[in-house]
Amino acid sequence: MMSHAGPIFDPTAEYRIEVRGGIDVDWLQSFDSSTAILKDDMSASKDVTIIHAHMDQSGVVGLIRRIHGLGLTILKMELITRKEE
Repeated sequence: MMSHAGPIFDPTAEYRIEVRGGIDVDWLQSFDSSTAILKDDMSASKDVTIIHAHMDQSGVVGLIRRIHGLGLTILKMELITRKEE
């Protein structure tokens, strides 16, 4: 019998993605204006772009596909967890 466990991921969550190379965040945002995609200009390296995206899991899959389609290398991706209040 299958358990009725809840979803593994929240409906929307914060993701941090590091990409080798430059990327136009406005272009990425144009695909889905309902989610927030921000670029962290404080990265230690000019060769690395850090993207913060607040979206659901299917949105992240689409974002990863668009980044991959640009031929960029994804260096790191993490789900940002919030502290329980």
